[in-house]
Amino acid sequence: MQTKHKRRLRSIVVTFIPCYIFWLLLTLSLEPTELLMGVVVCLLTALFSSSFFVQNEEDAFRFFNPLRIIYLVVFFVVIFTGELFRSNWAMAKTVLLRRPFHQAIVKIPVTGIKNYYGLAMLADCITLTPGTITMDVIDEDGEISMYVQWMNMESSDPEVAGEMIKGRMEKWLRRIWG
Repeated sequence: MQTKHKRRLRSIVVTFIPCYIFWLLLTLSLEPTELLMGVVVCLLTALFSSSFFVQNEEDAFRFFNPLRIIYLVVFFVVIFTGELFRSNWAMAKTVLLRRPFHQAIVKIPVTGIKNYYGLAMLADCITLTPGTITMDVIDEDGEISMYVQWMNMESSDPEVAGEMIKGRMEKWLRRIWG
């Protein structure tokens, strides 16, 4: 029973810390009332949502590895931003030049990311880039794939389509989440 309480406390702490850092970044204030209110809000959030964020003991403090945090910052500042601009440019050219869209739902393979956080982040990043929406992530006998609605399909080959849609994002997310 003691171990169950320790796991629960760890998951609350692991959820509270990033939540409070995010609070500080959003408020940009060090006033005591803001700091106290942040503690209250983030603690309540951690109490109610920690079981969703920490699925097992192995993942509990995995994110707090300094190298993973550096990779995450590089990913969002350089890699994801670059992919975002690239796909915005491609969509803008298609719209402004009045080219016809070739919409399709494609199944793309995901290699090397087995962690749920990494899969969720890849699916979210694909959805955030213009012209694509991740519809489903499936695991068929250990083979993970994503179904993506692609606004302007350029290739029906799953490998080529996967490289075009995922770009460099998958490689970097493997470094972060393994």
